[in-house]
Amino acid sequence: MSLADTLELTILDHRPMEISSAWADEIVFPYYQGLSISNLAHTVIRLLEGKPPRDRWGSAPLDPRLWEPYWGDAKRIVLFISDGLGWRLLQQIMAEDPITAQVVADLTGHGTLTPITSIVPSTTAAALPTIWTGATPTATGMIGTTLFLRELNSLIDMLHYKPVNGGRFRSEVVEEWGLDLQSFVPVSTLGEELSTRRIPCYVLLEQHLFGSGLSRIMHRGVQHVVRHFSYSDLWIDLRDLLRATRRERCFINIYWGAVDGISHLYGTVTEQSITEIRRQLTDLRDTLAAEGVGDGRTLFMFAADHGHIPVADYINLADHAPLMDAMRCGMGGEGRLAYAYLRCDYRQAVLDYLGQHFADRIIGLLPGDAIQAGLFGPVSAGLHPETAARLGDIVFVARQSVHVGDRAQRPNPVMSRHGGLSEREMLVPLMMRMM
Repeated sequence: MSLADTLELTILDHRPMEISSAWADEIVFPYYQGLSISNLAHTVIRLLEGKPPRDRWGSAPLDPRLWEPYWGDAKRIVLFISDGLGWRLLQQIMAEDPITAQVVADLTGHGTLTPITSIVPSTTAAALPTIWTGATPTATGMIGTTLFLRELNSLIDMLHYKPVNGGRFRSEVVEEWGLDLQSFVPVSTLGEELSTRRIPCYVLLEQHLFGSGLSRIMHRGVQHVVRHFSYSDLWIDLRDLLRATRRERCFINIYWGAVDGISHLYGTVTEQSITEIRRQLTDLRDTLAAEGVGDGRTLFMFAADHGHIPVADYINLADHAPLMDAMRCGMGGEGRLAYAYLRCDYRQAVLDYLGQHFADRIIGLLPGDAIQAGLFGPVSAGLHPETAARLGDIVFVARQSVHVGDRAQRPNPVMSRHGGLSEREMLVPLMMRMM
């Protein structure tokens, strides 16, 4: 059995929480103990620092079988994050397309190709801060795309930092209301930690993303930012950055969000999304193989923040008066993992209603139970004081192909989503090789 098969079985056998449901076996739990995106930053620190951890940083790296082969050899680490590229989809493409399978083989060489897990929720607003802090959502407090923040007494869009349905408000308006984005996540970032260790940190990012609210939370301490405009100049800028930092002890992060955006618009198993993945991997391979890029001491890493799943079945909670009567505001979280903020003494009534009407499509979890089971990260590693409140009173876990909301769908609905606990969302690829 290959290492990839062994680690996948380890992940799928991991059941930290007992869930009473006929379809509970469809759930994939995050594997925070060495097989998740929360372990990436710790691995970077361990390899670049080259010694045992002296504090939190480096204390929770990937499984040793994944990183110890590179111990002592990696002087520069290049981490490419492809937003939305799931392990199952990549497997499917490779099985159906020998050319893409060869491209992936070229990218990995004699290195690593294996699944790891996303976090819960499996969504960008929570996953990218985890990648950049090495802290899980319990510790960051970043536990969803939409959250009720008691600090503002409002339901907030956590990608744009403005009220939900607040079209007249500009992005990051919450700063004017007293929310300090620089201290919103109370843990240090990878950029800050590398800076204290005098290791340069570079970020290659679309120009409109750097300086956004989420970027300012994640990229604290980053000394060098290379902005690009589109797909074509991404590869030229990456090639030039790799040539300029050749033989330098440093960390380089590249983020590209097209797989996620295209999957939302067209669907995840479509010609559009598959074409993007094929071209992205091919151009990445060709860029890394360009003259003057490799130096024999560079560790290339490739991962995704989450996967995607088609969602044909929409449950509009507005059609269910007993549920809407129980709500004190709109739903938080994701369409695939939603948080219900309830009026006093309505929790049991809502749980009963879910069991009677949606048992085959929605599981209701108590946030306290989920926190203690480590669904959002090990409590021993830190618990943000607002995590429990932001999770609300009930967590709605949607089954595969299902998403929930509290209003009618738009005329052109999103075709594919993430945030939930299916294997297509939770399993993501990890590639590692020296170059």
